[in-house]
Amino acid sequence: MTDKRSVDELSLQELEALVEQRRRIERARQFAQNDDRRRFRPVTVMQTEEPAPAKENRPSAQRKRKSLRDRILFAVEIIAVVGLLVIIVGSLTNLQTLNQEVAQAKAGTPNATTNAQDANSVELPGSSFPPSNPLLELPGSSFAPQNAPPALGIQLKSVAALPVPTPGPRSPTRIVIPSINLDWPVVQGDSWNELKQGVGHRVGTANPGERGNLVLSGHNDVYGEPFRDLEKLAVGSDVFVHAGNTSFRYVIKARRVVVPTDLSVLVSSKDPIVTLITCTPYRIDTHRLILIGELMP
Repeated sequence: MTDKRSVDELSLQELEALVEQRRRIERARQFAQNDDRRRFRPVTVMQTEEPAPAKENRPSAQRKRKSLRDRILFAVEIIAVVGLLVIIVGSLTNLQTLNQEVAQAKAGTPNATTNAQDANSVELPGSSFPPSNPLLELPGSSFAPQNAPPALGIQLKSVAALPVPTPGPRSPTRIVIPSINLDWPVVQGDSWNELKQGVGHRVGTANPGERGNLVLSGHNDVYGEPFRDLEKLAVGSDVFVHAGNTSFRYVIKARRVVVPTDLSVLVSSKDPIVTLITCTPYRIDTHRLILIGELMP
């Protein structure tokens, strides 16, 4: 039976019991509602889109172009390597041929009259490169001189060359430098053919022991390389120049490196000196190494 008394008529215990009862009823109602939601909650199916297929990073045409370019570059590299090998083999073969000619020349008797000294050289002797024209470049090249092509329209005046004199009793015949183990014959003249046979004595310069400038030239990288180690020669070293059975001792006093057109080292001297000339640097030959020695009593 429902209690119809007013609130004022209820005791404290009865009021607390009433409040507790209403709380239970409210919780039961909320529980029933939540249970219904859990029981009948619709299931939502999520539809996911399939990922689109990844595009190719590089189209087929682009790959083909790259493959063709790679093949072309590889072929160019192969051609470059083959060309370099051909140049190296050709240079070594040429050098070997030149040295064989020197060995043959040293084994036989040098012919001092086969070639004449050019009177109008404008460079120092001792070059390992072929002069383009014997009238304009230094004698001492490793290859035969070549005349200027007619197509260039260059008219060169014919100049009479100084004849190579027959070696006399005071002409230099041999040079010996103990500190670098150098021992080579000396021939008259310092043009292309003379320097194939050994060290060349420049025509018109002093003889050993005489007052003046004794000029001797030689190659450092072809035709036996007579002056190969000349760059190792120090100031104060002895140089012996033979004239027949007589030996003259010179002592190196100065070293210089000059351009090929610096002819000041060929000037005569009031004192008896020797001037040694060769190319430098080794196998580059852009300059001339000069060593000057004084005659010792």
